Amino acid sequence: MSHERASWGSKLGLILASAGSAVGLGNLWRFPYVAGQNGGGSFLLFYLICTFTIGITLVFAEAALGVKTKSDPAGAFGKIHPRLKFIGVLGVLTSAVIVPYYSVVGGWIVAYIVKSFSVSEIQNFESHFAEFSADPVEPVAYFAIYLLTTAAVVYMGIEKGIEKYCKIIMPGLFVLLLVLMVRVLTLDNAWQGVKFFFTPDFSKVTAATMLNAMGQVFFSVSVGMGIYITYASYVKNDDVSVGKTMGQVIFLDTFVSLLTGLTIFPAVFAFGMQMNAGPALTFITLPKIFAAIPFGTFFGLVFFVILFGAALTSSISLMEVVTTFLCDQAKMTRKKAVAAYTALCLVTGTLVSLSFGKLSGFKIGGKILFDQFDFLASNILMPVGGFLTAVAIGWVLGADKLTVSQNRCVQKSFEFCLKWICPAGVLAIMLNALGMI
Repeated sequence: MSHERASWGSKLGLILASAGSAVGLGNLWRFPYVAGQNGGGSFLLFYLICTFTIGITLVFAEAALGVKTKSDPAGAFGKIHPRLKFIGVLGVLTSAVIVPYYSVVGGWIVAYIVKSFSVSEIQNFESHFAEFSADPVEPVAYFAIYLLTTAAVVYMGIEKGIEKYCKIIMPGLFVLLLVLMVRVLTLDNAWQGVKFFFTPDFSKVTAATMLNAMGQVFFSVSVGMGIYITYASYVKNDDVSVGKTMGQVIFLDTFVSLLTGLTIFPAVFAFGMQMNAGPALTFITLPKIFAAIPFGTFFGLVFFVILFGAALTSSISLMEVVTTFLCDQAKMTRKKAVAAYTALCLVTGTLVSLSFGKLSGFKIGGKILFDQFDFLASNILMPVGGFLTAVAIGWVLGADKLTVSQNRCVQKSFEFCLKWICPAGVLAIMLNALGMI
């Protein structure tokens, strides 16, 4: 039985939902420590260059394909050529792999929102996080709360679920991030962090700096997972300007990265702390800082609410990719698709959470289950998907078959970057992530 495809209620809904997919832990978690490890201002310069070449081109390409085909990623690539359907399936698989372990981190964020009220009572933040993440019950319970919240929004559909809640979450996220940034900039020595973030030191620039900048752009804008194909497939009219619409998404994503840098670096410099990677920065270093400043409980709460909003809009988009695939390809109803995938995620996510405690002895290639999921998605599936997307759209379909702008200069730049710059850049990212260059 055929049914009318759902659609966005407004262009703003598409923009905010797409920006929500891009603005996630890649901006608020990964960006600060990668920038800190790669020279601050020098990294930022290359990051901006890569964002407005590789990043924006791949986003344009995915969105334009979604608008043109009105299908899930597998169906979209299948319409380019039946043998290319696997590229779309790969994007769906990437999203499916990310949701469980991303939701485990989302559960940690929910827990720290609750714990922010008693942050002043924590004596040792390192041992506190280690004990919490290894607990067999507490983090699993918070993971389930986070995952079910994500599923509830996707269950309600495009306009009444995703669009409605992104219109609430995204403006709130921007306001709270600005409030937190203003507070941090009033700390002693905070401007040393601003100087570090915006002043390039070209004497420290290496090939690794440029490769890491490209890699961060790739993770930040969320390409290679079928998100923009999926979201753009729900655009009602084909006359939407992909360039103008998705250009605003890239601007918002970059804006949040800059605000994050202006919040994290001043805070870290003000307290003379190190830019640690991953959980150490988010769940150890920053809570230490909030515990040491006046009204720290309030600002710590603000920070983790920001993290929650950013993570939630991203996990919603990832789950929507899988849901749309099941609806289009398996002809399932939205309710059944969300229920089936959520059940699978509850099982796999629980195992991932337990890999920090009860299952920490189970390793594949020396990595616990959490790190395996992250490595598979970030270092293999996403780059491979991004590379194949650029080749399939740029060379097989032909970049000139997708109109992203009526401006001839913008259109020709898009076509050139998609055919030549993106495949080379994404291939370099993948080889660098695998330690081959």
